[in-house]
Amino acid sequence: MTAPAIDLHDEVVVGALHELREARRRARIRDWNVIDALYKAYLAAIVGTLVVTALSGVVGDQRVHGSQLDAVRDHGPAAVGLLIAVAVAIGLRSGARGGPLALEAAEVRYVLLAPVDRDVALRQPALRQLRFTVFAGSVGGAAVGLLAYRRLPGSPVPWIACGALTGVVAAATMTGTAMTTSGRRVKRPLASALGAVVLAWSVADLVLERVTSPASYAGQLALWPLRFHATGAAGIVLAAAVAFVGLRAAGGMSLEAAERRGRLVTHLRFAATLQDLRTVMLLRRQLSMDLSRSRPWIRLRPAHRGPTVWRRDWRGILRWPLVRIARLLALGALAGAAMAAAWSGTTAMIVVAGIALYIAGLEAIEGLAQEVDHPDRRESFPIASVQLHLKHLAAPTVVMTVIALAGVSAAAAVAALAAGSDAASLALHVGLPLAFPAGAVAAGAAAVSTLRQPPDAGRLMADSTGMALVFHHALPPALTMAAPGAAMLVRSQLRHTPHGQPAALAASAAINVVFLVVLVFAWVREREAIAGFFAGEGTARVGK
Repeated sequence: MTAPAIDLHDEVVVGALHELREARRRARIRDWNVIDALYKAYLAAIVGTLVVTALSGVVGDQRVHGSQLDAVRDHGPAAVGLLIAVAVAIGLRSGARGGPLALEAAEVRYVLLAPVDRDVALRQPALRQLRFTVFAGSVGGAAVGLLAYRRLPGSPVPWIACGALTGVVAAATMTGTAMTTSGRRVKRPLASALGAVVLAWSVADLVLERVTSPASYAGQLALWPLRFHATGAAGIVLAAAVAFVGLRAAGGMSLEAAERRGRLVTHLRFAATLQDLRTVMLLRRQLSMDLSRSRPWIRLRPAHRGPTVWRRDWRGILRWPLVRIARLLALGALAGAAMAAAWSGTTAMIVVAGIALYIAGLEAIEGLAQEVDHPDRRESFPIASVQLHLKHLAAPTVVMTVIALAGVSAAAAVAALAAGSDAASLALHVGLPLAFPAGAVAAGAAAVSTLRQPPDAGRLMADSTGMALVFHHALPPALTMAAPGAAMLVRSQLRHTPHGQPAALAASAAINVVFLVVLVFAWVREREAIAGFFAGEGTARVGK
C-alpha cells in the first residue's frame, strides 16, 4: 500500500513548524528578565543620543556655501550612490558565501531537512533578517541626516527623514541582493565580477559628474532637501523589488553553506561575548573564506643570515589572498576620503579615518598575532618574548605605510573632484609627511590591542569595571587617531598663518606622532616590566 504524499504547503505541517519555533522561543526567553532588558535598552538609547549629540557638536554648524555647496549638489548623488554600490557588492559577496541568513544548527538539521517547503521554512528567518537590517539602516541614515543638517541648508526634519529613507534603501538592497545570490547559488567569481561592475559604474558617475547607475539614482534620495529629483524614487522601487525577489529566492540556499555559516556565526558570537578580538578575526576570515594562498605572490630566496622574523612576516604577507589586499587598500582609501571630508569642515570624520586605520592594522600584524596564539613555540626561542614581539612590528609598519599612502592618494583624488588641482596638491603636501607616522602608529595600536589582556574584574570595584572595559577597547583606536588629529592641527595652523608652508607644518606635526610611536613601541618592548612594576614587582626582569 502506497504511503500518502505529503503536501508541503499543508496547514498541519506549517502549523507544526510554527509550534516548534514558538516552543524554542519560549525556551530561550524563559529566564529573560524584563527589567534587565529595559535597562539595557535605556542605556543604549542614552549612549546613542550622547554619541550623536557629541558628533553633531564636533561637526559644527558652519554652513557650506558657494562652490562647496555646488560641489555637494553635483557630486553628492554619485557619492552616496557609491556607498550604496558598496553595500550591493557586500551583499553579492555575502550571498555567494551562503549569507546573509545565519541559521542555528538545529534549524538546518530538523527544519530544512524535514518534509516542509523550503520557502515556507525560511520565510520567517528571512523576514526577520530583512527587518533587522532595515531598522539598522534607518537609524544609521537618520543619524547621518542629522549630521548633514548641521552643515547644509534646510530644516532638520527633511534631512533626518531623507537620511533614514536612504539607509532603508541601502539596507533592503543589500539584504535582498544577498538573499537572491544565495538562493540562486551564484558562484563567487561571478558575484565578485558583478560587484566590480556595480562599483565601477558608480565610480564612473562620480568622476564624470553624472547620474546613470541605479545606485546614483538612489543616492539622490539623500539630497532631496537640497535638490529634489523625482528620479530618486526609482531607488525606492528598486530596493522594494530586490527585497521581494530576495525573499522569494531565499529557499534555494545551500544546506551545506547554511550549516557551515550557522556554526561559524555561533562561535563568532560566543567569542565576541568573551571579548576575544583575535578569535573574532579568525572566525570572520573563515566565514568569508579568506584563506592564505598556497603559493606566494613573490617567492623570497632562502637566506642563511639576516633578520629571521622579518623574512617570516613577509612570507606570510606575500601569501595574502587578493581579497585581503583589496580590503586593506579600501580601508586606506576610506581613511583618506574621511580625512578629505574632515579637512573640508566635518571634523568628526577623523573618527572614521582612525577606525579604518585601526582595522587595517589588525590585519597587518598577523605575524605578531600568530606568535601570541602559540606561546609554547614562542617560549622555545632563545630570545625574550617582548623582544620578539617588537621585531614583529617592522613588516606591519611598512605595510601600513603603504596603506597610508593609498589613503593620501584617495584624499588627493577627493580634493581634486571637490575643489580642483590646488586642493589635491595641498592634500599631498600635508599627507605625505604624515604617511609613515600614521602607518607606524596604526601598527603599534593594533599590537597594543593584541598584547593587552582584558582587565581582571576580580581586582576592580564593581562600579569601575564598565569604565575599565571601555578604556581597554577604546585606547587602541584612539591611538590611531593621532595622525588624523595632527592633520587637523596643520589645518588650524594654516588658517592662522595663510602663507605657511603646508609640508613644513605637516613635518613638524609628524614629529609629534613619531614621539607617540616611540612610546607605543617602547611599551611593547617593556610591557612585562611595566606590568610587574604596577603589580608590586618592580624588580621583575624583562623577558621573564
